[in-house]
Amino acid sequence: MLQCFHKFLENIVGISEIKDRSVPEEKPRSSLLDVARHAGVSPATVSRVLNDTARVRASVRERVLASVKALGYESPAASSHKLLLRQNAIALIIPDILNPYFTEIARGVQDEACGDKLLPLLLDTAEDPQREMDVLRILAAQPVSGIIACGSRLSSQDLSAIRCHLHTPMVIFNRNVRLPNVACILVDLKNATYRATRHLIDLNHTRIAYLFGPSKSETSLARREGIEAALAEAGLALRPEWCPCSFPDVDGGFQAMSALLSLPSANRPTAVIAYNDLMALGILHAVRAHGLKVPEDISVIGIDDISMAAHANPPLTTISPPKHRMGRTAMQMLRRMIEGHPPPEEGYTLMECPLIVRETTAPALGSNGRGSSQR
Repeated sequence: MLQCFHKFLENIVGISEIKDRSVPEEKPRSSLLDVARHAGVSPATVSRVLNDTARVRASVRERVLASVKALGYESPAASSHKLLLRQNAIALIIPDILNPYFTEIARGVQDEACGDKLLPLLLDTAEDPQREMDVLRILAAQPVSGIIACGSRLSSQDLSAIRCHLHTPMVIFNRNVRLPNVACILVDLKNATYRATRHLIDLNHTRIAYLFGPSKSETSLARREGIEAALAEAGLALRPEWCPCSFPDVDGGFQAMSALLSLPSANRPTAVIAYNDLMALGILHAVRAHGLKVPEDISVIGIDDISMAAHANPPLTTISPPKHRMGRTAMQMLRRMIEGHPPPEEGYTLMECPLIVRETTAPALGSNGRGSSQR
């Protein structure tokens, strides 16, 4: 699979597969004369084969084309075309192409880039930090006009290390890093999950779980900090056994919630906040599969407000980042840096996101006549 991924990148940016983990050095380019010598023909014959301007014997044509391939020769016109592509390209790096949250951001980037005749190149890293590092190394060797990284899974140390070789203007989502020619767009997830938790506490929930996504993700930790802050204010705590880590998709949410529901009813949560909406959809499925109901038995809150959240069964209460506006803002910031302007002076742009209350949250069991009290 990794070879297919590298081949995909080769077709986009016009480089050979990655040979090692260091930034590759550019090899000397072969000339038309080199091809002629390698094939044992005249430069004029090579030109006739490549430009198809005259008939050449099949055996000679095959020999010339084999030499072209062996030497990696590119005509000046082809090289110029690839250079033009890179100069008009924006690399948009996302962790999961199947997550609608990122596609909505991508639409915002595309809508804003369209007027500049810039081409966003979508690169999916499949939630794999090593694949993300490989992509950035490739872009360091064959730079495009700019880079937008959504939800980077790299550590701050890895980002700093690759940035030493990567001089392209860059916008990063939800990472507050101070690096040269890098701008950051942050969603205030800590405040958002604080408000979501307060919403559950106001509904008399005291047993609240948080389903982690990527365990080392800064955004996942920010979510948890907001939840813990609201719980602490109410004299409550987030139990470690109620914070399972899972892949941030529907299956991950289903599996993590199924594990929580295997606990005795007195020891399991009555409300759950998911890392994202995809996990929340898996939670809804798991609750139904265990013969329970949302929100009568368990309240659920997601994060992202993807388009299908409003059409879930029941419609999902969720935190709603301004995804399309985030994409447009990222492209606007990147455009300014491409034109030579510095990133925002404070280094980042902070965006708020409201809590959208729908039908997956309700008073806890024992309040408003719903069973026995959990207190």
